[in-house]
Amino acid sequence: MKQHLAPSALILWLLCPGVVSGRAAKESAAPVSLRPLTFAQWQQKLAGYRGQVVIVDFWATWCAPCLERFPHMVSLYQKYGSRGNVRFVSISLDDREDPEALQRASDFLKRQKAEFENYRMDEIVPDAFEKLNLLGIPAVFIYDRAGQLRYRLTGDDPNRQFSNEDVDAAIKSLSARTPANSRSRK
Repeated sequence: MKQHLAPSALILWLLCPGVVSGRAAKESAAPVSLRPLTFAQWQQKLAGYRGQVVIVDFWATWCAPCLERFPHMVSLYQKYGSRGNVRFVSISLDDREDPEALQRASDFLKRQKAEFENYRMDEIVPDAFEKLNLLGIPAVFIYDRAGQLRYRLTGDDPNRQFSNEDVDAAIKSLSARTPANSRSRK
């Protein structure tokens, strides 16, 4: 019986190597979804990400600059996401009471192939902005491996808008650091 299993397994492996090794599940794209998340739940999730550099993109469908910047976040995910030490999260600040806006947000994420974690803030919009200490969006927060907010890239100052290059440099800086020395620089 063993003699018959070995050739069968070899044929299966040659035809579908990912199935036998388990790679198929990892390589297939996760379905893009938009899940509700309260501020308190976000704080818990963020604490659970310790040990990773965390990039959080705050956006909404009513924010044209957010929609323009978002494809860059997807390309950064494609560049850094497979490393295991960098996590990408998007949080929509669309109105939780507006089903059309939520559908637009979900459709946008699918079109962008945003295969990382996508949440919608399940708070009243002004309350969400206050709890997140945001004056406006787009905004990108980048946390180091210790869970400390290291880069707060916002458009709050009209004279100093952040760029895609600012996001790239921050990710490169933090992802290159080892956990031991990531706390030493402020």
